[in-house]
Amino acid sequence: MSGSDEELDKRRQAIRWYRAGVSYTTICERLHRSRPWLAKWVARFKVHSWRGLRNQSRRPRHFRRPVSATLAKRIVAVRAELEEHRTRRSRYRGVGAVDVQDLLRQERRRPLPSLRTIERVLQRAACGRRAPRRGPLSRPPYPHLRATQAGDLQQTDLVGPRYLRTRPRPTRFYSLHTIAVIGRGAWASQHRHKTAAAFEQHFVQVWQHLGVPRVSQLDNEMAATGGGRHAFGLSRVVRLHLLVRTHLVFVPKGEPGRNQLVESFNALWQQRVLGLELRDLRRVREASRGFLRFYHDRKAHRALTVARDGTRFPGAWLRQRRDDLRWVPADFAPARYASARGQLPVAAGRVSWIQRVDADGCITINARPYFVGRRRTGHYVQATLYTRRQVVVVYSAERRRLKVFPFPIREEIIRPVL
Repeated sequence: MSGSDEELDKRRQAIRWYRAGVSYTTICERLHRSRPWLAKWVARFKVHSWRGLRNQSRRPRHFRRPVSATLAKRIVAVRAELEEHRTRRSRYRGVGAVDVQDLLRQERRRPLPSLRTIERVLQRAACGRRAPRRGPLSRPPYPHLRATQAGDLQQTDLVGPRYLRTRPRPTRFYSLHTIAVIGRGAWASQHRHKTAAAFEQHFVQVWQHLGVPRVSQLDNEMAATGGGRHAFGLSRVVRLHLLVRTHLVFVPKGEPGRNQLVESFNALWQQRVLGLELRDLRRVREASRGFLRFYHDRKAHRALTVARDGTRFPGAWLRQRRDDLRWVPADFAPARYASARGQLPVAAGRVSWIQRVDADGCITINARPYFVGRRRTGHYVQATLYTRRQVVVVYSAERRRLKVFPFPIREEIIRPVL
């Protein structure tokens, strides 16, 4: 008896015992086989009866369709067009397979090559890019912010300074970017200086175009945090978020990767807008607005699917979900709520700082140390200020309350305007 016939007999005997009610463990012990082996042939028997116990052909069912030389040449040519931004249709696009496929779709090419086919052609033509190698991460738990519904979370970051070749001296400017985690809507605004007034103007525009989020995540820019000049002071940016009932969260210093979505948008914006080599700030702003229109209505986003979201375009998603978002009035102006000295009031709400505990067991808020405990050294914690209760509560990454500190606010606490 050959080896294949002996194996077939073992499969048939296993099924006979299985139908007789013998347990999996007993069958496997008798035949010296594993439980996955037995489960596989039981499943085959249930579908194909005794015929399913025979070996099946391993011949592939699907064969890769060869790419014609004409199509391969056109794919490489479209990639070259995208790299050089030679036409109006390629002005704001990238150079990846998605963008190449989109331009081929505009040409009504049939059959339309898949993304993997385009990638293979570009790799053979030495146009492909290798993904960066990532080493293993061994870091302590981090208190990540979760977003599951429309308007849950927005990430904001500052790009700059950047310089334009103008006369008699180069023009320095900064660009503020915000992206919504759910829906992937984005906004960008350019400013000559990175001041609290620039942040305020940017956030008002964001809330008029993307809605007011429940949580806003921001890097530790001095203009936003206030620089820590007063131990119990709150910056204008913090007060603005409290005014519209948004929980502002500052990510740890020196860890821009915690704002990974907006960091990715930063790179995309710089490639598509600053890559045009514009000569003055007015043209940069015009190009940025043009790119935002392209990004929202003409660039399909991989994070959106038609089955789940109804569209692949962030602009269409925003229009569909408009009623699910909070909005500031079209004439909203923070100056209306400011005091005679121009200071915004403090509203009831929350503001948080995510930090890593230092070697002394402390975290720092507004240049004032708060002792958490030396056992927490190197661990991430989230310190949340509750303005109505005037306390700072320190939570672990697992949301366990660790410490409570007083945070006196010598001002009247008002209700949010939204």
